[in-house]
Amino acid sequence: MSTLLLTKYITALIFVLSIAQIDIAYGAEDKFLTMCVSHFPPHQIVLPGQTPIGENIAATTYLFNKLGYKVLFTENNTIWRCLGMLKAGKVDIMSGLLDSPERRNFAHLLVYSSLHKKSFYVKEGGPTISGFADLKGLKIAVLKEIKQFEKFDNAPDTFFEKVYVNDMAAAFRVLVAGKVDVVISTDFNDLDKYIPPNNHEIREITVTLDDASFLFIALSKKSKIAHLAKDFTQLSQELYSNNEFKHVINDFRIKHPEHYRPAF
Repeated sequence: MSTLLLTKYITALIFVLSIAQIDIAYGAEDKFLTMCVSHFPPHQIVLPGQTPIGENIAATTYLFNKLGYKVLFTENNTIWRCLGMLKAGKVDIMSGLLDSPERRNFAHLLVYSSLHKKSFYVKEGGPTISGFADLKGLKIAVLKEIKQFEKFDNAPDTFFEKVYVNDMAAAFRVLVAGKVDVVISTDFNDLDKYIPPNNHEIREITVTLDDASFLFIALSKKSKIAHLAKDFTQLSQELYSNNEFKHVINDFRIKHPEHYRPAF
């Protein structure tokens, strides 16, 4: 091969490799998804200088990693801000959502778990709660824009009074101040952060729900991968049905006992 032909061959090869590198770079970029997260242990644990972890995050990353995607995370946000960002397409995904018609307007919902219990927090000497009927006539602190369970969310306005708050810190503040009777939440393992030191007046009541509700990972309909929602939905249903998600969450619990309160 002549020197001229060799030079042309090397030049052509460099050009082809350059194009391939560009294609790979763009392809790699398309494989990154942004998940909006808020600190709500043990479901989502967002601490300064650390990559977020938690039950929801373990299930979400497991699903998208199987599909070849890497999940990146926002800084700590409120849940209602995450919903707004998801609706606007500023993030691709969030996790830990219950179903509702309004959410299906802006997101594809991918099942990963189910909700069987709710936690109620009351002051010592406060109301006894063993079921939904015991909430009648009470003032209940509720996180703004967050679904709880079907019977609660659809209750008549006259059944109890909902006092909307932005976060759990505000919820416990109004409970300690006596402005509400109850705080309702999915199990929440960060009580020490929000209840004043040496305050032993708050107690937790865990209630098993009459009907379990599915929990979902939400994929924004404005995400760059929204057109693949059908495939994601099918895979999530398979992983839920064969208990893979359940095993992923249980593995997280075993590896991170520090984020769980000891059972008594």
